[in-house]
Amino acid sequence: MNIEFNNIKTASAIPGAAAMIETFRAIGYSLETAVADIVDNSISASAKNVWINRIWKGGDSIITIRDDGHGMSGDEIIQAMRPGAQNPLIERSATDLGRFGLGLKTASFSQCRTLTVMSKIQGQSPEFWTWSLDHVAQCDRWELIHWLPEGFEHELDDLASGTIVIWTNPDRIIPATTKAENDNAKRKFSEAFD
Repeated sequence: MNIEFNNIKTASAIPGAAAMIETFRAIGYSLETAVADIVDNSISASAKNVWINRIWKGGDSIITIRDDGHGMSGDEIIQAMRPGAQNPLIERSATDLGRFGLGLKTASFSQCRTLTVMSKIQGQSPEFWTWSLDHVAQCDRWELIHWLPEGFEHELDDLASGTIVIWTNPDRIIPATTKAENDNAKRKFSEAFD
């Protein structure tokens, strides 16, 4: 059946950003599969090393996944952060493990409310962009923010090229109200990553 789209009335049906981005959180990742999805991206970027780190601060804890792959420009980060950035029907290289252009976002959103990607290409300065689910809830737009968590400005200085994925507000891993002094929660947090 062939439809002549040029002669058909259309209406915009753009999904609401706040509702849709929260729906991404329900895709069913465990902590292990979420981290594995990010590591798959590192492999696709020809990384020789991947470092997974956890910084305990109670409900404000931070998880990072850093690699020494080829890195991305600012525009490439924005493209990587765009939901559905990749058409699953397009031919991919044998080392590209992604399919739908959703892995980075859905894996991250399943674990945290704030996803930051900082990356650098050899010979260039690092670039960064952030998805904040709280910002999207407030403005109801598919809008990244140019924000980097405090203390991460020099995180890629020791690498010629590479990328770091930073999960802040990890509310699906540890409740936001958890105090840093809670040794039981700290032990569970560490065991989950071990």
